[in-house]
Amino acid sequence: MFLICSSLILGSCRAKKPLLDTEEQIFTSKSKADTIVKNLVANNFQFDNLKAKINTRFKRREKQNLIFGTFLKMKRDSIIHATISVAGFPIVVAYITPDSLKFLNKRDQKYFIGDFSYVSKMLNTEITFNQLQNLLVGNPLVIDTNQNYYLVQEENDLFLSSFSRNELRKKASQANKKNEWIIKYWINELYKTGKTIISNDSTETSIEVFQADYKKIEGQNFPNRTKAQIITKKDSISVNLNYQRVKINSEMDYTFVIPSHYTAYENL
Repeated sequence: MFLICSSLILGSCRAKKPLLDTEEQIFTSKSKADTIVKNLVANNFQFDNLKAKINTRFKRREKQNLIFGTFLKMKRDSIIHATISVAGFPIVVAYITPDSLKFLNKRDQKYFIGDFSYVSKMLNTEITFNQLQNLLVGNPLVIDTNQNYYLVQEENDLFLSSFSRNELRKKASQANKKNEWIIKYWINELYKTGKTIISNDSTETSIEVFQADYKKIEGQNFPNRTKAQIITKKDSISVNLNYQRVKINSEMDYTFVIPSHYTAYENL
């Protein structure tokens, strides 16, 4: 209701002389944005352990289109354990921590051990463990309560931004783009993210996340459908996650064992 009312108020003022000068507009938009940020953080999905069954589609520009099942287990801030299956048969088992990536290719009986940077390499963009975790549970990818955010009205759009409306307009008109990230959040009535765009004009890179079909998991809102698109100059990647079952805070086994007869990847 807060966002709807804000939209109506801002929309009704567009055809009239502004009631506030530029500095007052910025102050007002920041004040409202601070309230939204507090509500977003307060509504973050909280868990110690999580497991989920997910129907997954992975597609990239290089004619790679895969559909598979994912059994996901997560220990908050420390482990992401995923088993990927095709036609019910496990193909890949991945074990991700904030500083490492390990996985087994069960079909070829090979294994890989590397650092977390390989996840960024696979997705073709920089991403942290915490951002990946947030993506999987429907929390904002990047929210820093010490950073300034603004509530921005552009035509029929109302979104939370890391830059004010005037700053966004200046950046759009600049010939030489700066190497900086612009974050925009479209917040739904649950104070959860419905759409997120994180872009860097200088590198022509953008990450777009769409989250929908929020359902209650032990009293908390969780998106049953998430779509992430990563677009760069050289490639584009699309990941669709359709959650079938989600359970939190039960006992889970995170064991990851490399069979002795598996051989390491020489180059990957």
